[in-house]
Amino acid sequence: MRANALPRPTRKIDQTMTKFISSLFKGVALIALGAAAGLYGPVMLGPLPFALPGLPAAEVASTPTPSAAPSVMEEGPKAPTIRVVGATAREIIETVTASGSITPREEAQLGADVAGLLVEELFFDVGDVVRKGDVLARLDRSNLELQLAQINAEAAQNEANLAQAQSQVVDADIGVKQAQEQYDRIAPLVKSGVASKAQRDNARNALDSAIARAASVRQSVTVVESQKAVLDARRKQTELQLAKTELASPVDGIVMARSATVGQVVSGGGGPLFVIAKDQAFELAAEVSEQELARLSPGMTVKVNLPGRGEPIVGQVRMVSPQVDARSRLGTVKVSLPQDPNLRNGSFARGEFEVARASGVAIPGSAILYRGLEPFVQKVVDGRVVSTPVTLGLRDNNHVQILSGLSEGDEVVSRAGTFVADGDEVTPVREGELTGATN
Repeated sequence: MRANALPRPTRKIDQTMTKFISSLFKGVALIALGAAAGLYGPVMLGPLPFALPGLPAAEVASTPTPSAAPSVMEEGPKAPTIRVVGATAREIIETVTASGSITPREEAQLGADVAGLLVEELFFDVGDVVRKGDVLARLDRSNLELQLAQINAEAAQNEANLAQAQSQVVDADIGVKQAQEQYDRIAPLVKSGVASKAQRDNARNALDSAIARAASVRQSVTVVESQKAVLDARRKQTELQLAKTELASPVDGIVMARSATVGQVVSGGGGPLFVIAKDQAFELAAEVSEQELARLSPGMTVKVNLPGRGEPIVGQVRMVSPQVDARSRLGTVKVSLPQDPNLRNGSFARGEFEVARASGVAIPGSAILYRGLEPFVQKVVDGRVVSTPVTLGLRDNNHVQILSGLSEGDEVVSRAGTFVADGDEVTPVREGELTGATN
C-alpha cells in the first residue's frame, strides 16, 4: 500500500458525503421548481439514497416524498380578494367649510361727554343685560351743581336789572313827552313876541336831551336782556352736563366691555367706558377663499360648530363681502346667529355652508381614480375589474354623486388602484363580510 493512499474507512465516508451533497442540491432544485409553478406549501425531499452516519435507515426511508405535490399544483393560484362597495341611491349635500370668530352684529359704545369729572358709581358689569335708558354709571355732580347755583343767582340779579331798566324806559318816555309839550307851547309864542328865541331854543334842547336819554335807557334794556339770554344758555348747558353725568345705555343689549372704574377721571377723548352688543345679536365672521366666495349668497343655511358644543347652531348668511383681500385672497362672510347663551365674543367657530343638495347614485370618494382630469372607477363585473369612466356631480365629506357611468347596485373597488388593474380577476368581498380582503 502506497503511503499517500487513504484508508478504506476514510474513502467510504467521502463517498457518503458526496452522495449527501448531491441529494441536497436536488432538493433545492425541486423547491425552486415548485415556487415557480405557484405552489404554496413546502416541497419535501424524497428519501435519501443513503444513510448518514448515526442516522437510522428507517428514519431516512420515512421522509415524505414529492408525490403529494401534484395535488397542490392541480388547484392553481387563487384570485386575490378585494373589498368592494355598491353604488347606492342617497342624498348628497355639498358644503363649503370656513372658520372665523364670533362677533357682535352691532356694537354701541358709551363714553363720557363731560371731561374732568370723577366716576362716582358703577351699576353694571361685563356680561350684564341692559335695557335702553338704564344708567350704567354716574359721574360726580358737585362742581356742576355749584355752577348751576351760581348761574341761577346771576339770573336773579339780571331779572332785577332788567326790571330797573324797563322802569327807566318808562321814566324817559315821560320826560320826552314833557319836553315835547314844553316846546310846543313856547314855539308859537316866539312869533307873537311873548317868548324869546332863547326860550324856544332851550325848550328844543330839552326835548332832544329827553329823546336821547330815552334811547340810551332802551339800549340798557337790550343789554340786560342779552345778558339774560346768555345766562339762560349757560343754565341749559350746565343742566345738560348734569344730565350727562348719568351714563345711560343707548340700546338694549349685553355689556361686552367696561373700562370705567370708581374714582377714574374721565376725558372726552379717552375712549368708550362701556361697549354693548346691541340686542345681544352675534354673528360669525368667516374668511372664505375667493373661489368659494362666488358660490355663497345671502339666505344660505349654515351649520356653525363651536368648541365644546356637540350640536351645531343653525344660522343664515347675512352678507357676502363685495371685496377680497389683495394679499390673502380671502373674503368675509357674515352669518347671523340666533340668541344663545353659549355664544362668546371672539370665540372660534367653524361654519358649514350648504351650497347644493341633490339625490342620486353615489359611491365613496375613495373609489374614484383619475386619468389626467378624467375620472373613472374600477367596477367589478363577473369577478373581473373593468375600468369605467364616470361623470361626477355633487360631493360631500364621504361620498360623490355619479351622474353617469354607474347604476344603483353596481359594485366598485372601495379603494381604487389597490393592487389591481383593468381585466384582473378578483374575488369581491362586500362590506360587512369578515375576510382578509385587500383594502
